[in-house]
Amino acid sequence: MALSTHGKEFILAGPRHGIRVTGAEDISSFLFDLIPQWPLLRSQDTPASENLCPIRIEKSADRWRISSPHLAPSRYDLRGGYTLANALIGALIAAYVAQGENLVSIHAGAVRVGDGLVLLLGDNGSGKSTFATLLAAMGQRCFADDRLILDLQGDVPNGLSLAIAPKVRLPLPEEATAVYGEFVDQYSILVQPGMAVLRPGPDRAADFGERLPIKALVHLDRDNSADQATLTAMRQPPMVRILLEQLSAPHLNQQGELAACVALAGSVDSWQLRYHSAFSAADMLLSHFADGAGRDQEA
Repeated sequence: MALSTHGKEFILAGPRHGIRVTGAEDISSFLFDLIPQWPLLRSQDTPASENLCPIRIEKSADRWRISSPHLAPSRYDLRGGYTLANALIGALIAAYVAQGENLVSIHAGAVRVGDGLVLLLGDNGSGKSTFATLLAAMGQRCFADDRLILDLQGDVPNGLSLAIAPKVRLPLPEEATAVYGEFVDQYSILVQPGMAVLRPGPDRAADFGERLPIKALVHLDRDNSADQATLTAMRQPPMVRILLEQLSAPHLNQQGELAACVALAGSVDSWQLRYHSAFSAADMLLSHFADGAGRDQEA
């Protein structure tokens, strides 16, 4: 569907029913640069009785806010353009997750390595986007650089891609490889101050709705004093504490979120990567998980 047909309202597909967005016409070009594959539903194909989740963009003076039943009320503190579009994606993810009792969202990078996904966890600035896009530049498939849907049903959790465009900080660090620089140049579709939005080809990025089992959780511990990258196995309790800071679901209370974190940490291996530069650690990380190393090993 062409962007010009979005109008003042559009409906995005959810796992069970549509997500209705109103008031976003001024940022539609930014939004659909960031979520180019998210399916759009036509109003005439959506039954009037369908329980559409409403998300509204509201403006006061030169500030905006997002109103959604799955987000706490906010003040008019958002500027327009890319910032507002990026915040709207957070509301869309919450609305999507709310439709599935086994779904949660997690702030994490995710890259296919071998037959499963390696999740990259850490605070802002820990390197999630750098590792996710760097591993994609090295031939892997990026599922997410910052936000991923998890389906916790069954013995092994699955990661579900929403095909959100990954982002990288600019300028690239001095130690960035030529391959990485070429990758960023080739796939950049939107450049903002200090940041570029990428749209890698289908061989380097997952499609909307594509899913794979989670094979490992990796906590990124950036340490400028680390001479050499090390990958060590983590026990379940510290990984649960990390997951509690990154995992969310609007339909779960605190106990439910804790149970989800315990289940996730108990179903796959957990690791901590201590490193200084992603560009010196990526080969080791890729080799380790491609080889299927065991929990009791240390790189």
